[in-house]
Amino acid sequence: MAHQYSLPVAALCVLISAGTLALPQAIAAQELAPCGQECLKGFVDQYLDVLETGDPSGLPVATSVKYTENGRVLGLGEGLWKTAGTAVSYRDYVLDPQSGGAVVLTAVKEYDAVAQMMLRLKIANDKISEIETIVVRTGDQRWFAPENLDSFSNIFAEPVQPAERHSREQLIEAADAYFTAIQTEGTPEFRQAPFGEGMNRYENGLRTTNVSVNPISERHTFSAAEQLERAFYKGVQVMDRRYPVVDVEHGSVLGIVTFRRDGPDTGTLLLSEVFKVTGGKLREIRAVMLNLPNGASTGWKSPISSQ
Repeated sequence: MAHQYSLPVAALCVLISAGTLALPQAIAAQELAPCGQECLKGFVDQYLDVLETGDPSGLPVATSVKYTENGRVLGLGEGLWKTAGTAVSYRDYVLDPQSGGAVVLTAVKEYDAVAQMMLRLKIANDKISEIETIVVRTGDQRWFAPENLDSFSNIFAEPVQPAERHSREQLIEAADAYFTAIQTEGTPEFRQAPFGEGMNRYENGLRTTNVSVNPISERHTFSAAEQLERAFYKGVQVMDRRYPVVDVEHGSVLGIVTFRRDGPDTGTLLLSEVFKVTGGKLREIRAVMLNLPNGASTGWKSPISSQ
């Protein structure tokens, strides 16, 4: 005897047919699912592992992948790919599933020295579509202390409690306020950046705020707020501002800009800074930056949206 809930054969066939038709769509949706934080971190770590081999053919890259190093567009496999060794253990990540962006501040062994680097990847459809690097070596920049990297705190790895998290727009606003304060210091338009108490900035591994022992520069003895109030950077134009990666879960945001000054004999500072923001305040800043010739480009259009 047939079960009382049995469906007519025709109806059953319709359901089977509908399910069969829906299956490829479900698989496609799964393949295009956003790359979460662990997924993005995996791409970064894989990149660093493959970089050590010098052969990028093992990377899952899009056919149209763009690669820049210190503002120059290069072929993947050129530049640092020919000289990089093992990456050091220090890694500060900024991971942004919404935009598919991933950033790491780290360093790699290079011959008998160490080169510090910022690496930004853009992940789309399980492929790397953008690669942006800033690589700093001894002699490239006055502020350079990669030996300090492994002694950094883990502040950027600490997640923010869900109820206390800021929106993407709020995180970008806090970072942008810092650059605007630099550009307007010493003018009537100056508005102080939203620094938290005891905030420190590190540039290429070197602490450049609140230094009490053997400061390289007098201004490093002052807090970040005092440096701006005393207009140590007066005349700097902060240009090419981009905030391509925003990590809401950890309250961190990547800003990439150039510092420029008027005049033919001035250079361009290519600068990437990662900001930790909680309670609407900047808690720490870590930068990888490099001096370039006057008028040098970042290699990317500004702005790159993080929305």
